[in-house]
Amino acid sequence: MTPTTTKANQTSWNANRYDAWVAAFGPADAAAKDILTNPEHPVRRILPILGPPQAKRICSVQGSHGRVAVALATMGAEVHVIDFSEENRRYAVALAEAANVSVQYIVCDIMAARALDLPYKFDALVLELGILHYHQDISRFFAVMRHLVADDGVLILNEFHPIQRKLFWKEGSQDYFSTDLVEADVPNPDPLGAPLGKCQYRFWTLAEILNALIQSGFQIAQVAETPDWENAKIPGTFTVKAAATPAPETQG
Repeated sequence: MTPTTTKANQTSWNANRYDAWVAAFGPADAAAKDILTNPEHPVRRILPILGPPQAKRICSVQGSHGRVAVALATMGAEVHVIDFSEENRRYAVALAEAANVSVQYIVCDIMAARALDLPYKFDALVLELGILHYHQDISRFFAVMRHLVADDGVLILNEFHPIQRKLFWKEGSQDYFSTDLVEADVPNPDPLGAPLGKCQYRFWTLAEILNALIQSGFQIAQVAETPDWENAKIPGTFTVKAAATPAPETQG
């Protein structure tokens, strides 16, 4: 993202976002009770690929409301979230406290994460549903991811399928190969809520995503596609497991 785009998107993601999460998932105590009852549900898309989270050091990248982070923490993971929304942090911290788990939530533009004083490199990075389209240079983004992950770590990306977003989403370009930015409403999880502002989106092709991962120091280990939840004849999401390749200074 450019500084101007980042600032605009950050403003939208802080516009009554806490109240929107309460409307969507309930107050933190009620939402935490739901997670504790079935902690596998918020991570159902990534858990089969991640494996048992216990004792793993995991970063939920742009982890938003914290439900994924809290679910992983209840299963024994040591979890950080890096996200640029203070409103998201408020809800996530309240959720973690209500679930009686520890989640370290860092409010930071993920593209500035190299400068963070983190205690370690992560065993796993998890990125879920609505991450890449906020970035205008995913090679730079994945280079930051490679900096955050340990040499034997993995990145698990569960994301909206480019076909679904580019061709069938109403705000999409209807041109699979378009490189233009698209302005659309920031997602509001409360269907009755007022608009929360606009964001600039860049939708990537599947080849662009996979190639950027490879060029940034990852090896593709697994790719899966799942049907759209409204139209099972088209892909809705895809999931990639990418293993970190040894950093140049450790090769040979």
